[in-house]
Amino acid sequence: MIKKFLLADDDQDDTDLFQEALKNIDGSIELSAAINGREALAKLNQYVSTPEIIFLDINMPEMDGWDCLMNIKKTERLKDIPVVMLSTSPTSINGKKAIQSGAIGYLEKPSSFVKLKDFLEQLSKASHNNLLETMRSIESSKSHNFLVA
Repeated sequence: MIKKFLLADDDQDDTDLFQEALKNIDGSIELSAAINGREALAKLNQYVSTPEIIFLDINMPEMDGWDCLMNIKKTERLKDIPVVMLSTSPTSINGKKAIQSGAIGYLEKPSSFVKLKDFLEQLSKASHNNLLETMRSIESSKSHNFLVA
């Protein structure tokens, strides 16, 4: 089970929903939140144990998700952590760029708490060994606007 998440998103409401969804799924899941890519990188560099998956909003002040992703992928200690880019923009606009930039997936922000919780619940049940398979299953279900590498 995925137990350590990092979310970088400048929208506090979105962060609160993400946190609430994870708490509803399993109270032992840890979420570290950052308000932009610069803060996310600072947190990643402070960690003794890194998160198991990172979610990066694309549009954030100071350092956006694209620049943060680029920094993660060029840092030896961080480059293998799966990153999912997320935005309100449709998958057709940013999905392919996210995959080409090194993200494992692109998620169009779910339109409701129920949809977000469903997505995170499916994802959290994955193990490190079957994360990609789980993501592909979510993608093929068409229940979420989600693109996987």
